[in-house]
Parts: sequence; C-alpha cells; structure tokens
Amino acid sequence: MNGLLTLVLGVATGLAVIGLLTLARTAGVRPAPRPAPAFRPVAEGTVWRPCHDTACGHTATRWLRGPDGTYRCERAAEHRGDVHLTHTTDTRGSAS
Repeated sequence: MNGLLTLVLGVATGLAVIGLLTLARTAGVRPAPRPAPAFRPVAEGTVWRPCHDTACGHTATRWLRGPDGTYRCERAAEHRGDVHLTHTTDTRGSAS
C-alpha cells in the first residue's frame, strides 16, 4: 500500500512540474502574426468568368485579354491538351 501511494504521488508531482514548466514557457507569449496573403495585381482588362474545363474546375477564374482581343482563362496552360472546353470570347463578350 505504501509503494502504491508513493507511485501515485510521484506521478502527480511529475505531471505538476511538467505543467508548470509548460505554463512558464508559454506565459505571455503571443503567437506570431500571420503574414498577409499575397495578392497578385489584376491586369488591365481582366474579367471574372466561370471556367468549365475539368482541369480548372473553378466557377470564377480570371480571364485575361489576349493580343487578338479574345479572353482566355488564366489557367488555360494547366488544362489537359490544347482543348479548352470553355469558349473564348471576343471584346463584346460573344462566343468565338
């Protein structure tokens, strides 16, 4: 019985010491502020449209104006192959 009481008191004392050390180490410490998210600048003429390509899968993606006046999903290079399932559009917004 005496050995069991010593064991219980030893475990309780050990846990208390570990708890106090942990508390002393973290007391007054504030978590580091999270860095602000990195936003990419929006290019002139960018529009937001859905992209229905299965590789893209976004309901709102940036569409960038090309030199010929059509718009392309900014992630078109990540789409599978040369096929782009969402039609490009001209400056008026009609399908080409």
